[in-house]
Order: sequence, then C-alpha cells, then structure tokens
Amino acid sequence: MTKQRFDDQHTPSYGSYVEGDLIAHEKSEWQDIKIVQTETHGRVMLIDDVLMLSEDTHHVYHEHMVHLPLACIEAPKSVLVIGGGDGGTVNELVKYDGIERIVLAELDGVVVKMSEDYLPELTTGLKDPRVEIRIGDGAAYLAEQEQAFDAIIIDSTDVCDEAVSEVDNANPLISDEFYRNIKKAIRPGGVTCQMIGSPTFYTGGVRMMYHKLGGKFAHFKPFLMPTPFYISGDWGGGIFSDDNPLIPKFEHVSAEKLVYFNSDIATGALALPNSVRKLMK
Repeated sequence: MTKQRFDDQHTPSYGSYVEGDLIAHEKSEWQDIKIVQTETHGRVMLIDDVLMLSEDTHHVYHEHMVHLPLACIEAPKSVLVIGGGDGGTVNELVKYDGIERIVLAELDGVVVKMSEDYLPELTTGLKDPRVEIRIGDGAAYLAEQEQAFDAIIIDSTDVCDEAVSEVDNANPLISDEFYRNIKKAIRPGGVTCQMIGSPTFYTGGVRMMYHKLGGKFAHFKPFLMPTPFYISGDWGGGIFSDDNPLIPKFEHVSAEKLVYFNSDIATGALALPNSVRKLMK
C-alpha cells in the first residue's frame, strides 16, 4: 500500500494530519468514515477526515467519559450511551460487575460495523450479553424512556460541531427538549456525562454549553482531559444531575483494569484553570 496523508485544518492558522495506509473507507448515509493503519500509533478512525480516536491513546478519553460520572454513583445498574459506535465507551462499562444493562444508541450502523471489523480491541464489549445495540436516533430513543438509567453518557461529535458555530441552534443533542428528556429518563441520584469540546479553540461554544448546562441542572461540573490526538490536546466534558452532588468517591473498577484513570485523576479532572473558570461566569 502507498501511504496517504489526511489533513485536518482546525483553524486558518493551525492543523494536523494523519499519515498511513487507508485500510477501510465507507460513506454512510450520515458521514465519511476511514480507518488508517499508522506506523507508530496503531489504527486510527477518521470521520469526515477529523480524527476520532487512535488505538494507542483512546483509553484516555473513554475512561474519563465512563469512570468519572460513575464514580459519583454508589451502585450503577443501568447505563445509556448515545453515540459511541466505535465501542470504546461500552468497553469500559462492561468492566463493572454490578451493571446489569447497557444500551448503545448509535445513529450510524456503519460506524459500529467498521469498528467491529477493524478495531476489534475496542469492540469486545459489544459482545457482552448485558449490551443492547440500537441503531437509530439516540435522542428519539431517549424521549421514550422514563426513570430507566442510572447514568447517561453522550459520546457524540455533534456538541463539538455546535461549539465551533458558537450558536445555539437546532442541534437535537443540546436542545431544551433533549435535556428535559434526560431528566425524565434518569433515575434518582443519576448522572449524565456529555462531551463539550476544547476550551482553547472553541471558547465561545464551550462558554455557551457551560451556561446552558449550569442553568438547566442543579449540579454541573465541567472537567478537562488530556487528549493527545484531539485539537489542542485538551478536551472538555461535563457531568450534571439534579440530585447528585457529583463527588467522585466510589471506585467500582480496580486500577489494574484501567490504563489511565484512577481516583486522583478524577479529582484532577475537575480542577479547572483560571481561564476555563472565567468561561463559567
């Protein structure tokens, strides 16, 4: 194979690229998906030529998105993942012996199939008997639920797209209706986690999301995580709840099962730089 270069222009002044062998390429109804075999970082997934994950660093993102919110819940039994078709989030959830039900609601079945075919280490959890895979609109599925989940994890790129535009538009995953449905679907003491974006590059959009979530839920805490292959290397998310104080004090999974995350990381992720704190004012 001849190595190819895939460029991702983040701003007019800054960008990054991935170079390697294109081993799989599909165009679904929703997006363009590529799997590239690199020389030093394993396989990477690109969606619309934006880097989604690399085999050697994805655990930083996936472990934060799962273990931080669940560390705030004493006994999580049922979890909904909206997005996350690469399988990495579910892979972390199946490490919990006490979880009885995991629902993956992914819009694009092609992402799931390509991940199963070309990223097998990320998708082993999808074979767990506790996992239900529902291909279709995750927001529509959420709207049908009532006190069904102890945790909801929104693992989607849409909020990042929203942050780029810096405009509160009709994105279904940040709509008022979506958050009302979260309140309806979550059980007492439950926690939701949502990816937000880079406070370095998407300052306006991140500020908008901080104020939106802080205004809709009694408890909201932003967090930061190092993401080596994402734009700027820092990435932000948020955990929120109406009746959980969001203190990560429960260790459900032993450190031996995790690559990156631990209780000290949980505390540190919630410690915000002064520049990020200002976005909340």
